[in-house]
Amino acid sequence: MELRELLEKAGIDYPNSDRLILAKTVNRIITDSRQVQSGDLFIGMPGTKVDGSEYAQEALTKGAIAALVDQTVNIPQSSKIIPIKDIVSACAQIAAAFYDFPAQAIPLVGVTGTNGKTTTTHLIEFLTKSDYSPAMFGTLYSRWQGYSDIAQNTTPFSPTLQSQLRQAIDAGANLGILEVSSHALDQRRVWGCPFRVAVFTNLTQDHLDYHHDLESYFQAKALLFSPDYLKGRAIVHLDDPFANRLIAKCQAAKIPVWTYSLSNDQADFYTTNLASSSQGITAELHTPQAKVVLTSPLVGSFNVLNIIAAISTCLELGMDLAQIIETLPQFQNVPGRVEQIIADPNQEISVVVDYAHTPDSLENILKALRPFTQKNLICVFGCGGDRDKTKRPIMGKIACDLADFVYITSDNPRTENPETILADIFAGVTDRVKVYVESDRALAIQSAILTAQPGDTVVIAGKGHEDYQIIGKEKNHFDDREEAKKGLEQRAHTPSSQT
Repeated sequence: MELRELLEKAGIDYPNSDRLILAKTVNRIITDSRQVQSGDLFIGMPGTKVDGSEYAQEALTKGAIAALVDQTVNIPQSSKIIPIKDIVSACAQIAAAFYDFPAQAIPLVGVTGTNGKTTTTHLIEFLTKSDYSPAMFGTLYSRWQGYSDIAQNTTPFSPTLQSQLRQAIDAGANLGILEVSSHALDQRRVWGCPFRVAVFTNLTQDHLDYHHDLESYFQAKALLFSPDYLKGRAIVHLDDPFANRLIAKCQAAKIPVWTYSLSNDQADFYTTNLASSSQGITAELHTPQAKVVLTSPLVGSFNVLNIIAAISTCLELGMDLAQIIETLPQFQNVPGRVEQIIADPNQEISVVVDYAHTPDSLENILKALRPFTQKNLICVFGCGGDRDKTKRPIMGKIACDLADFVYITSDNPRTENPETILADIFAGVTDRVKVYVESDRALAIQSAILTAQPGDTVVIAGKGHEDYQIIGKEKNHFDDREEAKKGLEQRAHTPSSQT
């Protein structure tokens, strides 16, 4: 469509713009000047380090029909550079208009929180397949019937998100399920997306390198529960310390709320008679409709909460409770989330890979696996570079408090010195357990597996599904699951080992 038509459809003012430029046809919407091709519309978005408006001229040189920039940015002007009020919101509106407002064509479910987003969205996707053809967008991938692609961000930037929503709908999708990150809300990536259901899983320390403090982090998450985004029901984890503030916010905006809890009978959804084993969990689930018995192969109380959040979402979407409960046991796991690594069915130790990379998630996984560990619980973990430094000693202490042996190693050091990160983690170490420090993650994993004794459980935490490690600015192939299998295979050919 013509640029003029696109801007008008998006509700964007374009005072004093060149009418010849406005008559140009827009082929694509691009925010990365390196990807610009002839006929594209370039939108200069502000970033954490640079402002995309600085690349407007480069984009025009490469063939962009025009460059939209924030009207407050001071750059050389030309007839093809169009200053726009609030470029961030404008980008989302333009992307939605270009793809004919796909977010308004199907119900959307948004799941936000520090932990549990990925498992909860996977559960919702799995459970809704009897009634819907879902499209899912999250940390692992964007996928729908006939399509799957590895995700670059937990929540795509608006041009990508709107494009993928349109593709999904054209392929037959009639439900969108999104992990909605705090970054995405702060950067208005989902602006213009009306959510039928919004789920709040929890809020614990993470991303303070971006948000600076927990209050700002909460305020970003809370945006999803404002009338600007939520057009249906909020589903809130009542056990979380921030729950009451979020519920009050929804009530003030006349947004209906369901609450869920592990055991608080004041919640709309809660469990009793919870039983857990290495084979999974069973519990009586109390719901506004009826009391039912749920069964799942997932382990850990945190997964019970993820299951309840998913069930309540499905009920709000109009699904049958009995059908949901019947389907639930068939859901096995999510890649990199409490994923057991088995190289030999007769192996003497348990090895689990998990994405736990925050203090809360590390505590959860260690507590969840303790009851099923016959002897020693061994934890291998690190912390990412160029990210929140304050959580490092906290995680060091948690590992020492809850595990029997701890291996501190590198995660994604990025541009930080790995040894500095290790030292930050070590500052929280206690003398309760033996701690090993090995910056080479492959060697740390290998050592933990080779020295484990029969009946031990080795937890490799922090990277989960990731198949890369970022050192400096280089992204190198690295997969904890592959390294774990190598260690197990080496162990099978090693006569004996001593801890």
